[in-house]
Amino acid sequence: MTVINTYNENSLHRTLKNIYALEFSGKTEQKSGRFICDIITQNDEIIEIQTSNISALKRKIEYFLNKNKKIKIVHPLIEEKIIKTFSPDATLLSKRKSPAKQTVYTALRSLTGIYTFLGNKNLSIEFLNVKITEIRRQTEQTVQNKTKSRRHLKNYLVTDKILETINSKQIFHTKEDWKNLLPQSLPDFFTPPELQQALLKKNWPQNFSKTNIKSCVKCYTLLIWLLEKMHLIKKTDKKKGKSWIYKIN
Repeated sequence: MTVINTYNENSLHRTLKNIYALEFSGKTEQKSGRFICDIITQNDEIIEIQTSNISALKRKIEYFLNKNKKIKIVHPLIEEKIIKTFSPDATLLSKRKSPAKQTVYTALRSLTGIYTFLGNKNLSIEFLNVKITEIRRQTEQTVQNKTKSRRHLKNYLVTDKILETINSKQIFHTKEDWKNLLPQSLPDFFTPPELQQALLKKNWPQNFSKTNIKSCVKCYTLLIWLLEKMHLIKKTDKKKGKSWIYKIN
């Protein structure tokens, strides 16, 4: 008998799973081979909702690509977050808007474990720009979170994430889609500092603060690493000053 574990599933994951199952006429929590899939559509496509590290799905992605199955990864990017903090007895203590905004650039680190699959004709990644409400429960002492990923302990636990709206969608399917993360103003031959400056001058949304922009721009070294691994750019044997020159393929 197959045991399906959904007890750690938050509202954000569950809501997106139901939306995609309805849109693509799919069934949820279906077993295929060695894995339980979030959704299998009527066309036998695999859809996985991944609200955290995308590379955690490496084994599942590799398995289904080797079976020549189409797989779609849906990853929400939180561009607006309302934080509600409750006491242990469920009294609302505070409500505020988080200044942080996630983008594809800030998600690059979560892709480093699956770079070999990016651009595969059977793999697509959909980034959803979403607004959510995050529910926190205050604790008497500082605590670690469920995934044990906190570098510094906090005096709260995140108990749920609730989807409010899906504002837009970005689909990455071909290698050209990934290459388009390079600013259009970037020349065919460039240095890392030139990429950094081109990203700074990119046409960012008006509601992005300087801090939001800087958090995206600081990912320029990850962008270089990823695109070089995908053979979309190549480091030449020449330098400009102290910086290597890269060529866009």
